[in-house]
Amino acid sequence: MAYTYYKLVGQGSSNMTSLQGRISATYEEMVAAFGEPHYSEPSGDGKVNTEWELEFFDMGFNRMVMATIYDWKDYDGGLRSRNGQPYEWHIGGHNQGAWAAVDEVLKESIANREFEEEYA
Repeated sequence: MAYTYYKLVGQGSSNMTSLQGRISATYEEMVAAFGEPHYSEPSGDGKVNTEWELEFFDMGFNRMVMATIYDWKDYDGGLRSRNGQPYEWHIGGHNQGAWAAVDEVLKESIANREFEEEYA
């Protein structure tokens, strides 16, 4: 594993991030990997209903990587992104390392859950 992640606390930690990619996962898979989202109420403009703000340590480059994971412009209070079906989450950050970190940690979490279910 090249990334270790830390969940951020507080609003505004992810200022000046932009879309770096997308990833498909259920809400339940996201919560299992990253914990409960920081924000689960609609933003003031209704564009975002569910959001995680995360900071990862990139061991390969010895640097911190900021990432946000969020639903975008569904205007439904989070119903579509949290309905138990795979959803295309937006990944924000300052560079592609944000997408790479989220992808790696999520895939590892899903693999670990599948292993535990198979061998439990």
